[in-house]
Amino acid sequence: MGDASDMSDLERFMRSPEGTAHLEGIRTSLVGRRIVGVDYSNDIHTIGIVLNLDDGTTFDCHRPELDVDALREEFPEVLEREYYVDFPERR
Repeated sequence: MGDASDMSDLERFMRSPEGTAHLEGIRTSLVGRRIVGVDYSNDIHTIGIVLNLDDGTTFDCHRPELDVDALREEFPEVLEREYYVDFPERR
């Protein structure tokens, strides 16, 4: 996770007029919308979640439990099994 300076910068941004406006724009784009589909993407260090909204737009979001390190910790057997599907000669 980030360090204290990252957290401080996020707090500063969230309280600033520009940050408040930016976050309000995101809120406005989501409130009242329905999710009509969910897709996933390989975002190198995490599995990204792509929400398909009823107006045809998409919204990317992130869940910490889909970070590669979290998946490696929770599902080591699955990743090992699937590794050998890709590389059976390495067994």
